[in-house]
Amino acid sequence: MVGVLLLLGGLIFLAFTKAEWHRPTATLVDQRDTLGANGTIDVRVHDVGTGLKRSRIELESEGIRTVLLSEEYPADTWRRSTTFETTLSVPLGGGEHKIAEGPATIRVYAEDYSWLRWFRSRQPLLEHTLRIDLTPPNLEVLSREHYVNQGGADLVLYRTAEDATRSGVTIGDYFFPGTPGLFTDATIRVAFFAVPHDVGRNATARVVAEDEAGNLRALSLHATVKQKHFPTKTLRLSTGFLERKVPEILAANGLPAEPDLVKGYLYINRTMRRANELRIREVTRQSVPRPLWTASFLRQPNAAPSSGFGDHRSYVHDGEEIDTQTHLGFDLASVRRAEVTAVNTGKIVLAAPLGIYGNAVIIDHGLGIFSLYGHLSAIKVEVDQDVTRGEIVGHTGETGLAGGDHLHFSIMLYGIHINPVEWWDARWVDTHVTSRLASYPRADALVNDADRELEALDADREATPPGNDAGEDAPRS
Repeated sequence: MVGVLLLLGGLIFLAFTKAEWHRPTATLVDQRDTLGANGTIDVRVHDVGTGLKRSRIELESEGIRTVLLSEEYPADTWRRSTTFETTLSVPLGGGEHKIAEGPATIRVYAEDYSWLRWFRSRQPLLEHTLRIDLTPPNLEVLSREHYVNQGGADLVLYRTAEDATRSGVTIGDYFFPGTPGLFTDATIRVAFFAVPHDVGRNATARVVAEDEAGNLRALSLHATVKQKHFPTKTLRLSTGFLERKVPEILAANGLPAEPDLVKGYLYINRTMRRANELRIREVTRQSVPRPLWTASFLRQPNAAPSSGFGDHRSYVHDGEEIDTQTHLGFDLASVRRAEVTAVNTGKIVLAAPLGIYGNAVIIDHGLGIFSLYGHLSAIKVEVDQDVTRGEIVGHTGETGLAGGDHLHFSIMLYGIHINPVEWWDARWVDTHVTSRLASYPRADALVNDADRELEALDADREATPPGNDAGEDAPRS
């Protein structure tokens, strides 16, 4: 009797340990409907009982079934596996298997160490139908002769397939998106790109296009980059300035007081500056997909530049250098509380305090071009308001990290600061922007007689005299 009970107990023990009822499970990490040459099939396989014994991924295309991956997992003890969960990853391209384009089915199989595996059906744990697309979008650069100043920008026209979901220009770590829909030919796209001040000499600009499947095509852009020398300037910070500005800016931004004025200043000039630039990138992430500007951009009337784009600033306090930064705009001064005008037509996307910039306004001029007006004593516009070229948006002041009444002015491409001098130059705007946009029939009515009249008026009134071009570092006042 005892032997029977022992045998029965052993059978029950084995049933609970080796006769696991639950099959393994499998899930796709990224359930996509299209897979490209650079795509990866990622599957998470899991078993809650005896653990995994083996797994397999198959792909069926044009009636041919191909095993993409097969793995075995050794037992840890007589009861269970060494592996209870794993992620299978299969790169589609660059492998030994020839995969045809078109509809395909992914199937995932797995077995555990349960004795019941011998009696289970061989049905897949997961089955997913998708489309294999291994061909990158067609891409052709249409515009020619791109001459760009370091810190400046240019416009490129290119043609790509309508199924391209992402396209534009890359240079270094920067990406500048392209915009469709401006021309009657729907395959033509336009993109402004910049050569930011911190891009190295050997950086190469490329036009890229990527489709839904992740297939990428890239073409080198024949762009001649003129290296620029940016001057170094020393700013001496008096104790009085720190006593006035550090508590003011910290309080204005809801931060606690800092008794160490130098430490507080460094927090403002470094940490807050970085946060402000991230905020600018967020505000300028989206832009109206057409040019809103008319003619070249206005210079602030009767304003003299006290600091230029790309200046390397050295901050000195009590005879010691405490910080360095790059000034990414122009400081323009005239009289106190001077009127600040919109440099061109656009839409207000920010009208609020902005850290080191103080009271600030940002205007979207379309196609990724934005203008920023900082240190204002008063803001006269609201977010989403349309403004016209020359309309008053505020008054100069000394809010934010300003030592005196002036305007900090920047031109930006999707939040990347670029040299405003080019946009103040009517000839540069015509050569690099207007004439290229006129190269192909437009799908909109933005280029009309009124715009041409404005351009002619601007050329007569504000054209840069001979001998001064977009390569100059400072504007005339």
